[in-house]
Amino acid sequence: MSVDAYFEKLDHEKASAPLARAVRDWIRARAPHLSEMLKWGYPWYQGEELVCAIVPHKAHVNLQFSRGAELAAHVRIEGSGKSMRHVKIYAVDDLDDGLATILAEAVALDRA
Repeated sequence: MSVDAYFEKLDHEKASAPLARAVRDWIRARAPHLSEMLKWGYPWYQGEELVCAIVPHKAHVNLQFSRGAELAAHVRIEGSGKSMRHVKIYAVDDLDDGLATILAEAVALDRA
C-alpha cells in the first residue's frame, strides 16, 4: 500500500484523519528531503535512518520520533521507550514553532 492509499483509507477509519493529513503536510514542508514510506503500518519519514512517524489515534495524532529519547529535554516529548518517544497533537495549532524545533533537532540527529 502506498502512503497516499494509507491516508485515503484512514479517512474512513479515524476521526483524526484530517489532523493526520495536516501533520503529513507540515512534515513535508519542513523536511522535504525525507523519504516517505509505510513501515509497521504507519507513515514514516526517513533520511539516513528513520526520523519520525505519524500514528493516528481516535482523538489525536502522535508524532513519533525514532530517536526521541535523545530529544527528551523538550517538555512535550512523552514516553518511556528506550529510544522512541512521541508528541501528542490534538489540533493544527499544536504544529507550532516548538514542535518545528523538535523536528529540526530530530533531522539534525539523523544527519549527524
